[in-house]
Amino acid sequence: VEVKAAALCHTELHFVDGTLNLGVKPITMGHEAAGVITAVGQGVPSERLGERVVVYYYVGCGECRWCLGGNEQICGKLKAEFGFISDGGLAKLLK
Repeated sequence: VEVKAAALCHTELHFVDGTLNLGVKPITMGHEAAGVITAVGQGVPSERLGERVVVYYYVGCGECRWCLGGNEQICGKLKAEFGFISDGGLAKLLK
């Protein structure tokens, strides 16, 4: 996803003042982002290229009971958590 807009909230201030430290450095902030799909992977139809999207910042494993139940936010094997454990919306691209 090519980022077209990103927002900062109070959470980023917690990173800056040291209140929140997930042990991942360096990291690009921003867990609120929107953009355009510029590439697709396996299982994603090419018709989605150019689609405008809002990025949900949790990317779960897709296999555990939490993910299968629609609760990716409590997955124990997150693939990404944009702006927290993987680069976020202030980057040019999210993958």
